[in-house]
Amino acid sequence: MHHPFYFPNRGYLLPLPYPYHPNFQSVQYRHLPPVYAGKTFRYDYEDGNVFIIQFFDATHRHDVGIAGPHKGFNGYYTFDYVEIAPRVYFMYWLEEVYTVSQVADFNRMRVYTHYTYDAGDVRKSLFHSGTITELGSFPA
Repeated sequence: MHHPFYFPNRGYLLPLPYPYHPNFQSVQYRHLPPVYAGKTFRYDYEDGNVFIIQFFDATHRHDVGIAGPHKGFNGYYTFDYVEIAPRVYFMYWLEEVYTVSQVADFNRMRVYTHYTYDAGDVRKSLFHSGTITELGSFPA
C-alpha cells in the first residue's frame, strides 16, 4: 500500500513506501504547530501530583509542581516530540534526575508519563497517568 505525497516543486504525486504517516518526526515541522504550543495546562495525576505546564512553543516548556510529592518542583525544559495521531503527542526530555517519556492526548485530555532514574546501582522507573485541563493561552 502506498500513500501519495504531493511535491509542489515537482508538480506531481510521489508514492511513498508503506508504512508512512505524515506526522512522524521526519516531516513533523512541515505541519501546523502542535495544539499545546503557547498554552498553559494543569496536569492532575492519579498519584496526587499536580503540575502547571506552560508550553512556550512546540519544544520548550516550564513545569511547576503545585501538589503531591513533587510540590515545589520547578523546571524549564527543551523537549522533542512526535505527533503519533491527530492531537496526540509523544514527548521526551531529560531532567536533572529523570529521563521522561510522555504521551499527551489532547482529544481525550489525558496524560501518560513514564520516568526512569538511578537509585544507587539500580535503574528504577515509575509510571503515572492523569487528566489535562487547559488553563489558557499566552498573550500575543
